[in-house]
This record gives sequence, C-alpha cells and structure tokens, in this order.
Amino acid sequence: MHPNNPAESLRNTLPLADEILSLDVLTLREHTESAGDTIDSATQHSAIQNLLAVSELALVRRNGQLLAYAMLQPRGDDCWFVTGFNTHPAHRSAPVFREIFAQISAIAARRNIAVLQSNVYKTNRLSMAFHRRLGFKITRENTKGVEFTAALTDLTTHPFARERRTPYMEMVLRG
Repeated sequence: MHPNNPAESLRNTLPLADEILSLDVLTLREHTESAGDTIDSATQHSAIQNLLAVSELALVRRNGQLLAYAMLQPRGDDCWFVTGFNTHPAHRSAPVFREIFAQISAIAARRNIAVLQSNVYKTNRLSMAFHRRLGFKITRENTKGVEFTAALTDLTTHPFARERRTPYMEMVLRG
C-alpha cells in the first residue's frame, strides 16, 4: 500500500494507473460490453488510482512492459477481495502465472490471508474457466456475474500451484 501522503500516493500511481487501464481496456472491454456495461476510460482511471492507494499489488514486467497484475484489498480479518487480475493476451504463460501467483502468495503470507474472493462477468468465459480450474467456487450469482470464493488451502493444492510452492503455501498445507 502507498504511504499516507496523498500527493506522494497520487504521483506514484499515475503511470501505473495508465498501464493498468491500457491492459484492462485491451482485455476487458469486449466481455464488459457483452454484459451490458461499459468501460469509461476516465472513470476507470480514477477508480484504479483510488484502488492502488488502498490495495496490495503484484506486478509482472518484462523489459519494462506490464504483462500481468493483481490487486487485492481486505474484506475482513482473513478474507481479501481481488479487485483486479489481468494478464496481457500475448503473455498468458506458465512462467508469468507462476510469478504472479508467487507474489500473491507472498502477500497472503504477509497479510495472513486465508480466503480470496473475486467477481467475474459471466461473459468472460476465460476468467470463469480459469477461476474454476484454480479451485474457486461460486458463492453468489446474479444475471451478469458471479462471486468466486476460495480458501487459500484449496488454491495451494492445485497442480499449477504445486509447481512452485512458497514457504507460506507449505505452512498452510501442513496446518
């Protein structure tokens, strides 16, 4: 999270907010519009700036380019909400996913996260399938989307996560 100095926080998040917005517009516009909503760039940029100030962030970069990000913020004592998770379509690879998941695991260890929640449009078939493959379960649903929830222990037992377990994942699995 950014320091409590609003001017410093804004200065630090502007370029990153631009990068995240570009990635989101590239990958989210089609299924967002298919769900009957829109992505207004100015509104989305402002929302990203505000979220960056109160979120934990995981970033994967190669040669200075943002390839993937995850933003998490607390919902309760040990439950955190995934406010954003995105990967560039040309870089959806095992190494990129391992790196982002390793960073999420480090955040989970530092913040004692036991449960993750995420909202997904039903029109986002790739994300729906991705969440299911990782072990998330649908806990709420409406006409446009679903809320997925997963215990970290369920996620850490997934074959993808087993390829590169962090010490925190091992501790969670041992109980």
